[in-house]
Amino acid sequence: MKFRPLSVFVPLALVALAPVLSAQTRPAADAGVRGTPGEGPEQEITIQNLDQRLLPIAIPAIAGSVGGDVSNVLVNDLRLSALFRVVDAARYPSSAASEGMTINAQAWVPVGATSVVKAATTGSGDASRLELKVWEPSRPAAPVLERTFGPASPRSLAHQVANALIRHYTGRDGVFGSRILFARRTGRARKDVFTVEMDGANLAMISPGRRLNMLPAWGPNGIYYAAQTREGFIHLVRASRPNAVPVVQVEGMVAGSSFCGGRMAISINREGNPEIYVGSADGSNLRRATNNSAADVSPVFNSGCSQIAFVSDRDGSPQVYVMSADGGGQRRVTFTGDYNQTPSWSPDGTTIAYASRQGGSFDIFTVAASGGRPRRLTEGQGSNTDPTFSPDGRLIAFNSSRGGIWLMNKDGLAQTQILAGGGESLRWEPR
Repeated sequence: MKFRPLSVFVPLALVALAPVLSAQTRPAADAGVRGTPGEGPEQEITIQNLDQRLLPIAIPAIAGSVGGDVSNVLVNDLRLSALFRVVDAARYPSSAASEGMTINAQAWVPVGATSVVKAATTGSGDASRLELKVWEPSRPAAPVLERTFGPASPRSLAHQVANALIRHYTGRDGVFGSRILFARRTGRARKDVFTVEMDGANLAMISPGRRLNMLPAWGPNGIYYAAQTREGFIHLVRASRPNAVPVVQVEGMVAGSSFCGGRMAISINREGNPEIYVGSADGSNLRRATNNSAADVSPVFNSGCSQIAFVSDRDGSPQVYVMSADGGGQRRVTFTGDYNQTPSWSPDGTTIAYASRQGGSFDIFTVAASGGRPRRLTEGQGSNTDPTFSPDGRLIAFNSSRGGIWLMNKDGLAQTQILAGGGESLRWEPR
């Protein structure tokens, strides 16, 4: 869809109105360590001993020519899962190697592993296969989980095993193998859009490497993002080779988009006044959903496509609001912080994660979609921005001035860097 013509050129400087903020560098803190909770009755922060909540699991050497490759990826997956603690191999019984695909339960009991993962591979490359048997020494009569996987690459096999373990112990599919979409600065007056697998592997640039490309979103048939034209406008395009496909062209600036169930929510900055429009995913039938003199940006649908979270400064400072998908029932859900941005829905639609500036730096918070006390997930660990929930709702990816993209669980624990170099406008690939 094209918006024609505007009486006032929207200068490139107005990109600052979009929810793209560069984190200010502060001294790094240890990953996984929470700072001293902030004071005040309107915030909640919970600290628990993570190790006591992790399931101890043993992964003896995996047989086969690609067994080592599978094992390395699997161990890292389980570390990132914030569900498992891989027991040090030095504690494994001497019989581990000779047991094959079974276990000597009596020998494994002193190790303290709740589960023992036995696996063997055959083949190589994308034709690799894996046999899996998971044993629990406390009930050794038969494997608690028995599967075969492949043909697939060693990395894919490892992700499939990790996801199977997560499903077995939680009842929900794991998310290994999914990707995170984001933008980052790649040069002077240049940003580009990238994807990376959630464990930090296979970084890929999606945009063409010219001018500004930012504010990416997952949508029908691929990836969408805001791209700067030669004239300095910011259009919405769909990634394609060799050239991106225009979706919404405006003599102004697109300030964020979201897609759900064949619909699009998009913020368009016309004459310095960003408003949110809702219409078809192809950019047609756009109808204005907000109408005020404030900036309304960063729209994002919940998974049911019935509600939109967004950021507005209509009450004086940027705060998170929620409205129905048709623009009705607009209400404010955050009341602390002098600059709140980049909301992300939990998959079940009950919780919104966002970045909030308090005391000079940004941190990650969550709040019930219905409102209430926010819960602080990061503190005293630099500036932390751009949260995005994983498709299973257990993990949150975010950008940190500690360096790059990080993961943590939904309680703010098990914080781990997955990719150096920074990122903004993170969006986790939906199922």
